[in-house]
Amino acid sequence: MPAEIDSMMYVGDTPWHQLGVKLDTPPTTKEALVQAGLDWKVIKEPTFYKRDVDVFQPYIEEPTGHYVTVRSDTNEVLGNVSERYEILQNKEAFEPFNVLLDYGFELETAGAIEEGKKIWVLAKSPDKFLVGDDKIQPYAFLYTSHDGSSSNCFRDTAIRIVCKNTLDFALSKDTKVKFNLKHTRNIKENVTNLSERLKESKGNIKNAIDDMNKMAEYKIGPYELDKYLETSIPYLATRHKESIPEMGIFTRNFAKPVYEKMVDNFYFGRGNKGKTLWDAYNAVTEYYTHDKDYKDWVKTTQFGAPYKYKVNALKVANMMVDMSLTGVTFTA
Repeated sequence: MPAEIDSMMYVGDTPWHQLGVKLDTPPTTKEALVQAGLDWKVIKEPTFYKRDVDVFQPYIEEPTGHYVTVRSDTNEVLGNVSERYEILQNKEAFEPFNVLLDYGFELETAGAIEEGKKIWVLAKSPDKFLVGDDKIQPYAFLYTSHDGSSSNCFRDTAIRIVCKNTLDFALSKDTKVKFNLKHTRNIKENVTNLSERLKESKGNIKNAIDDMNKMAEYKIGPYELDKYLETSIPYLATRHKESIPEMGIFTRNFAKPVYEKMVDNFYFGRGNKGKTLWDAYNAVTEYYTHDKDYKDWVKTTQFGAPYKYKVNALKVANMMVDMSLTGVTFTA
């Protein structure tokens, strides 16, 4: 299925993949659970292996000491987990959002991907911010896995999560409000504590927006752009390599077209003006998210080198801003 969506609900604009249940008004947590197709439970079952005995008793079943998680409504095995693994049910994952709703947040999307192995809940903040001329809508989201692949995570983001791509990209961002909760015995107690901490934080991402605005105020020219791109994506430094047929040297220059497209994005990309570090960062993310063709778009952009390049581009941009505040010039 496109975007690896299993089920979801959304309020507002229809996602690019045209999937999910559209709601006209923001739901309660109970309504969202049902409309997102998440009103099912996860069961932990022990696993066994068959051991041959003799001709009179073909085999016996021995416990492995390991377990699997199973989706109750489909009986699909979601993942292999340990004895210590504690399940956080979908209903329990929604509970911290009751606190946010009291502060004016509204549930905007929720759903499951990869046949229910991972779920998310996203709430829209009542606040809005500007980064340069770009309008930024803050959100808070909770993400959990039922296959043992990750801990439970609550954080803020400026990404509207509607699929695996946007979910993974949001998870890659540094954030000022972030809680990772392991699937162990105290997980339910920790979620309760998280709800208490949210009363203080309110999902505020003002500090993150301040960082973005610093990027939007950071003026760069062609030289700084080159240094930024080469530091974020090191292989772009090889873009000048040329074949020398008379010496029997033949090379395919993969870096040059990538570099040229990112430079074009810097000046003419979506919303870019070719003047700031914010434009440069968006040039990288636009290339790897929208411009480049992939055989398997989701896995490549979110688990391969392109995913790492996007994350590194953000780290390098933040480093450049921090250096500028101390009066140090970025030279790469």
